[in-house]
Amino acid sequence: MSADADPIETAWSALLAEWESPERHKAFVALAAALGRLPDAARRYRECGADPARAERAKQGIDAVLRVAYLALAPLPRREHEITRKARAWLPPVSVAMVLVVFTLMAAQGLHQPSLASPWVLGAEVVGALVVPWQKLFARDE
Repeated sequence: MSADADPIETAWSALLAEWESPERHKAFVALAAALGRLPDAARRYRECGADPARAERAKQGIDAVLRVAYLALAPLPRREHEITRKARAWLPPVSVAMVLVVFTLMAAQGLHQPSLASPWVLGAEVVGALVVPWQKLFARDE
């Protein structure tokens, strides 16, 4: 690609001619962003950073390129991890089962009825808590 046909090269030449113009710098960075050539713009600004007369504007140009690049980054869509989804599905039934078992054990001891804490009663409570369709109860309408 020749230097005459390259829009970045043409804009850079115009920028060098009017180095102190903030509008030229903004236009150059906007052009580079529109063409997807922010790395080329940053490279040119870095090269000018060695010149003490242009160092400050070059740093501001690099900062502008970085700001535009950061703004162009889109956040990645978050997905729930498979283990988290399974753990969340089991949390309500296990929690309810534990509360039922603890409550039954306390009631059996407080009422002096050891038959309330039999393995059959505790097992029935656990099975009852596990067969409730918890996902349907907590389903979100989306």
